[in-house]
Amino acid sequence: MKRWTEDLGAWASSLRFSGFTALVVVLVIAGALIVSPSLSTFVQQRREIAELRESVKLHKEAVTEIDAERAKWKDPVYVRSQARDRLFYVMPGETQLNVVDDVVLPVESDEKTSAKLTRVESDWARGIVSSFLSAGTAAPPVDPSTQDPAAPDPAAQNPDPETTTPEVPEGEPTQ
Repeated sequence: MKRWTEDLGAWASSLRFSGFTALVVVLVIAGALIVSPSLSTFVQQRREIAELRESVKLHKEAVTEIDAERAKWKDPVYVRSQARDRLFYVMPGETQLNVVDDVVLPVESDEKTSAKLTRVESDWARGIVSSFLSAGTAAPPVDPSTQDPAAPDPAAQNPDPETTTPEVPEGEPTQ
């Protein structure tokens, strides 16, 4: 190690600096300092341009996919098939069969399946109306945790809600 430092010292002492050498070194350093901000800006802008080109490429691909999807929806056959698949629509006179395969029977099962199809006859419109009316006219359920156990049940005292009078707290005028 000592010899290496001696060689380095001998080399440094053999160098001769003139005024011209110092001027060239200062000019090179000044040029590097002047050019470095512009160079870093150039590199940053090139990176942004590459990112924007990639973004434009991705957006063009998305637009192409959307145009292809829109072209599919202009085809009446595709619209009909989507209505059948998604909304379970059928053409007049057709009977739709839905197969639900969420129940997996074991292979060694002894259960027999019926060969006959069954049809459930129900009036779904009447069912919706009755459900709507019963939900709208039903009394709200009483929460037993908020009710005083010693208080009598108001529904048991007066079962007809039309003849009940609202209770007025003390201190408020009645009409």
